[in-house]
Order: sequence, then C-alpha cells, then structure tokens
Amino acid sequence: MRVTVPASSANIGAGFDCLAVALDLPFHLDVDEPRGSSVELDPQHPAAAAFAQAGGSGALFAETSIPPGKGFGFSGSARVAGLAAASLQQSGSIHFPDLLKLSGKLEGHYDNVAASIYGSVTATTGNSVVRLKCPSQLEVLVWIPDSKTSTNASRRHLPSSVSLEVATRALARSSVLVAAIASSDLAAIRECCRDDLHQPTRLATQPDSGLAIESALESGACGAWLSGSGPAVAAFVEQDHVDSVREAFPSSGHSKLLKVAQHGISVS
Repeated sequence: MRVTVPASSANIGAGFDCLAVALDLPFHLDVDEPRGSSVELDPQHPAAAAFAQAGGSGALFAETSIPPGKGFGFSGSARVAGLAAASLQQSGSIHFPDLLKLSGKLEGHYDNVAASIYGSVTATTGNSVVRLKCPSQLEVLVWIPDSKTSTNASRRHLPSSVSLEVATRALARSSVLVAAIASSDLAAIRECCRDDLHQPTRLATQPDSGLAIESALESGACGAWLSGSGPAVAAFVEQDHVDSVREAFPSSGHSKLLKVAQHGISVS
C-alpha cells in the first residue's frame, strides 16, 4: 500500500502550536514494495521509527518533495504516514483521534500533524481538531532560504513565560484569525496574522526571514508568518498579488507557489 500525507505550515499568525495549514507537498510512504522513485528508509527515519513503534513490520520506501529542516512539517508528515501504515497493516483502518494523539506525542506538538492528517486549515488543542475551509481565492506562496533550522534547538531558546499583555493580545489575534479564515475576511486575516510569542525570538537569528515577512505584507499578501520554526516563510496570497510578493522576497532564498491541500492523509 501507499500512504500519502501532505506537508504543513504551522504557527499561522498568533496560532502558536495550534493553527496550521496543509500544503500540496506530499510525503509518499510505500510498504513492502517501492513505487515510482521511492527509496528504502533507514530504521532511524521518523516514518520508519513511528511504523516500528506502532507494531508495523516490513520494508518501507518513501519519496517526498517536502524539504527537511525548513519549517514544512517534514518529520510530522513522515510520522503520520508511518503510524497510519502500521494501523492499516494491523487493523485495516485508521482511527484519526488515535493517530493525532500518537503522532503529536512523537512530534512534541500537534499543529503540524493535525493539518497533515485532516487537510486544509486546522486548529487543535491536541485532544480536539476543528477543520476550517481556507478561503478559495488564497494560495500559499513560500520563501525558502538555503539554511535549515532544528525545531528542537529553536524551541529551547523560546521564553518560558510572557507578560499578561502579550498573552491577551495573542489570544485576541488567534481567535479573530480563526474566525476570519472561516468567514473569508481577508482584511481581518491580514490584521491578525502577526505574532509576539515566538517569532521575535526566532527572527532575531533569522533576519532575512523577518525581511521576507515584512516584504510580503508590504507587497499585498493577506498574511505572512514564519513557517513552523523557520527559516522558511509562508504567506497567504491572492493570485493577483503573487508576482509582486514573489519579486519582493529577499534574494537569499527562492519561492514556490503552493495550493492548500484540501484533504489530509490518503491511502492507495
């Protein structure tokens, strides 16, 4: 069988560790026999480790266009695929709440895996997920520099506490942002797609990523954020503004226009 899981871009705006969008960059996992250009996985690969931990058996092969270490949920997609393959092998089905719980525990946070499992835009607490329909006129334009970021190392530098003012502002922004996405209010998306919880710390060591966010907003993007822990940046863009935003991005990286993956995990 082949299990296919989309990439994701998490931490949209102030939705730190809870709000993410699925991207049309697939991770394909094949069990027992390779398909296409799949290559056999090392046992330490996150997909293989998750598959084995869940009781799966047999050789695994994978192919993907998700760049690792860039902020597009590579390890989350791989772990979701491995756990789903093991579940299908053992029971012939996938129980999504269990898949969310197990993959989120392995990943250390739930936002990436929720989007990869359910598709579109997801808001999650870890125990529950609400799937939002992304406004149909929006695509995701991403800016990808040559550098990479370790999520675990990046998280260690985040502050352990924030002021009440910062926390309440984040709650307000994230609440309105979810409502704005659900109601296709592009102006409100732009207004609330900002963050004070993790981005200032991470952007201090990734100045070009900060420049990419600001240039995207100045060039007509409906919202822009540090994708996951970076260094890539993602932006919601209407088709009419794609070229202007793309041209405004820093020359230290390249851009790619992606569709929102409307569906999450699939099996063939």
